[in-house]
Amino acid sequence: MTLLNTTFHVHKSVDALFIKWVKEIYLPVAMDSGLFKNPLFTRIMTQVDPEATSYAVQLQASSHRDAEAWHDSTSAQLKDALAREVGERILHFTTYMEIMS
Repeated sequence: MTLLNTTFHVHKSVDALFIKWVKEIYLPVAMDSGLFKNPLFTRIMTQVDPEATSYAVQLQASSHRDAEAWHDSTSAQLKDALAREVGERILHFTTYMEIMS
């Protein structure tokens, strides 16, 4: 089992827009793909920038291949569309993790 974790660093000027995007677009599209279960959307409590908040979106996939394929296609398209709207006020990186238990 693979955990697809994407961490977002969001400037406070687009915070509400980002939360709405995750809840109304990103997570529904991910879940509708049928590749994921147990979605988790979290706010990272450690604040390194007073002008921004960090969030993590985690999705469990049965295989690394499925997670990577979705990330490289659909997820990339969704994040590119968001970036066209907000520019560099949202930064992100993705980590694939093996679920051990």
